[in-house]
Order: sequence, then structure tokens, then C-alpha cells
Amino acid sequence: MLFLAKFSSLTTSPDRGAICAAIRCLIAYAEGLEDCRIEVGAAEGAIVLSGVAPSDRARQQAIAIAGEYAGTRIINNIVIQADRGSSIEIGSSSSPAPSGSTAAPKPPKETS
Repeated sequence: MLFLAKFSSLTTSPDRGAICAAIRCLIAYAEGLEDCRIEVGAAEGAIVLSGVAPSDRARQQAIAIAGEYAGTRIINNIVIQADRGSSIEIGSSSSPAPSGSTAAPKPPKETS
């Protein structure tokens, strides 16, 4: 897998657009992520990944790439595509590094 070196000066600079573009390219050309449609953005000092991945493995690989390159918190909003006609959302998570899948929080129980 091809990774560019991390540059701490990039992660603290105000130009997050360059970081997002680099991560977008790394994900687009990574082996195994050809079927992904992942957008990369920045918000509140974190890198935000959103879009569609064909599997949880592909989603985790994209998160790992972003985390390794940026060296900052990653917010995951990637939806897993279950089959051609529908998709399921695994839930979003915010983590300092690649993490396992997260379940959506349960709604509060109603009390009488």
C-alpha cells in the first residue's frame, strides 16, 4: 500500500483542503477500494469521511488510510452498501485512530 509520509506541520496548518485532497487520492487509488465512493472533508480539527463502501472491510481500510496520513481524529460517516438496491448505515463514530464497527445508539425507553 502506498502512503505518503505524515507531516505534522500539515495537520496543524489552516489549509485542510490539501490534506483532504491527499487523503481522497490515497483512498481512490488504494487496492480494494475501487468500488468505494468516499468523500473527505474537515470539520472542527477532524477529518470527516462520508459516502458509500461495499463492505465493512473497505470502510475500515479507508479509515485506516485517513488516520495514518492525517494523524488526527477521524469522523466516520461511511455507509455500507448491503446490496445493489439498498444500503445500511452502520453508524457514525469519532475516533483518534481506526476503530471497529460501532452500533447506533438505542433509543430511550418510554416510561408511563
